[in-house]
Amino acid sequence: MSSKILYDTSTEVLPETQSSRKQSRPEKTTHFEINRLETISNDHPLLDGLQERLQYFEIVWMQEGNGCISIDALQHPFGNNMIYCLTPGQVRHCCFQQNPKGYYISFSQDFLYRWATYTMGTTWLDTQIYGVGLSVISADEDMQLEIEDLMTKMSKEYINHYLLRSEVLAGLLNILVIYFSRRQQIRVNELVQSKEIELVQRFISLVKVQFRTMKFVADYASELCVTANHLNRIVKKITGMPASSHIQQHIIMEAKRQALHSNVSMKEIAYLLGFDDHSHFSKYFKNNSGMNFTSFKKGLSSELVADNVI
Repeated sequence: MSSKILYDTSTEVLPETQSSRKQSRPEKTTHFEINRLETISNDHPLLDGLQERLQYFEIVWMQEGNGCISIDALQHPFGNNMIYCLTPGQVRHCCFQQNPKGYYISFSQDFLYRWATYTMGTTWLDTQIYGVGLSVISADEDMQLEIEDLMTKMSKEYINHYLLRSEVLAGLLNILVIYFSRRQQIRVNELVQSKEIELVQRFISLVKVQFRTMKFVADYASELCVTANHLNRIVKKITGMPASSHIQQHIIMEAKRQALHSNVSMKEIAYLLGFDDHSHFSKYFKNNSGMNFTSFKKGLSSELVADNVI
């Protein structure tokens, strides 16, 4: 029997999805959960066979098992001793071909902010800034021993109610996140010392909130009190892409998620994303994704039919 650490804090309400209607997931921003994969029930959102739009960060360590994990309609095969790091906003679907063995962790970033000595801008939590793609880590023997020890301790704290339980859990989680960040070769010292990463984080945070109404770099530059050229240069230096690409990619990703996870029409999605003219949205989608929206939607329908046949 599992328990959850929840606090009465404010929350950002995400768009309702099929799985969120089925499962009453916690909506608190300060959230933590850890379970062995072997003990998770079939109606858990990870195993219920439905797609879920993530509210929290997730870590899935597959020690043994076969199958695949789909992130925003892109499939990735499961492998033994592989660690999968997911971010809020992604649409996740898991398919296990046999009983898996490993660990599952779900947590909000605020859990670390509140209960651990966590430095923003230094880990994969902060570098996965717009939730696109999947971070995968192959755990060698040394790493397996280290994270097994950490997760065993976290599991023990999680099922008990010792003194300073939340602080201990957040501290252990913080160490785990740092281990993963080292493995992914995050340039920790550079990021901590750089003011440029702070500007990029502010820009990305603003994009997440304003992308429906602000679609030009100049709009964000004005809000951040810098020039558009300076913002483009710094964002490209830190992330490898100009600011305009981040705006476009965020809009396209949201459009794909809406198409993937709802039955709304292209016209409704266009309106949701701030396009008054759905034909303009159609052209925008094709220019920035390489295919038209109708073809993308049909492709999703074909994949779903194939999955049902299997």
